[in-house]
Amino acid sequence: MASKALKRSSDRNTKNAAKANDDKRQVVIHGFDKKVGLGKRIAEELELGMLRAACPAGEPLVEGSENYKAYKFQYKRLCTHLRRNAALSDRLRSGDLLPQSLASMADEALMADDQKTERQQFRQESLQEAMGITAEDSAHWTPSDQFTCPRCENTKCVYIQSFKGYHSHDDNNQEPVITIRCTSCKFLWKEDEVEGGRMAAGSFVQSFEEETRSAAPSIWAEDDKLKESWLLPASSS
Repeated sequence: MASKALKRSSDRNTKNAAKANDDKRQVVIHGFDKKVGLGKRIAEELELGMLRAACPAGEPLVEGSENYKAYKFQYKRLCTHLRRNAALSDRLRSGDLLPQSLASMADEALMADDQKTERQQFRQESLQEAMGITAEDSAHWTPSDQFTCPRCENTKCVYIQSFKGYHSHDDNNQEPVITIRCTSCKFLWKEDEVEGGRMAAGSFVQSFEEETRSAAPSIWAEDDKLKESWLLPASSS
């Protein structure tokens, strides 16, 4: 009797887990279909590619797991690109681009031409700012655990306040900017009032060929319950 009851309980748990997994996927499919406007067929294929990228070994979408974080990160990433790059949606509808391949593509490949230009300009500015921090400034780097590295999620960092522009320390009209370096992977980025408060000198989203799945930065606040509010990024004004 006890073994039968245990088996029934196990079966119920398995069914509940499968339903929860399917519910999460259906919410994402609905988001791609209705909120992004891709249509159900493309939405289903796009979600499937996203699931395979985040859960390459068929892992379940468990709250708090690294796979689920990667899954949600992929959803936000793809929604952002689809909203900003209308040509991307057109290529999906025309069949020029396979929906299942999107999750394995690097950010650069998903951007419109003007976005690529803006990205390159930012990289150059970030490097100039980093070069503007002189050897004399090295003693002024401050240890902190208040920043999270967008590459490895380490919170052990050092930061320094400098000013926008190349060697602009003596210009009082320049706006201050905080430059942070991760003490673990040595990644360099700055905090600014753009795109969630963070801009980095390089992309932290790698292509599927480079990594098994994209690394998920700590931008996801874990909810006690699944809420649709996490699904779509805020609309750009």
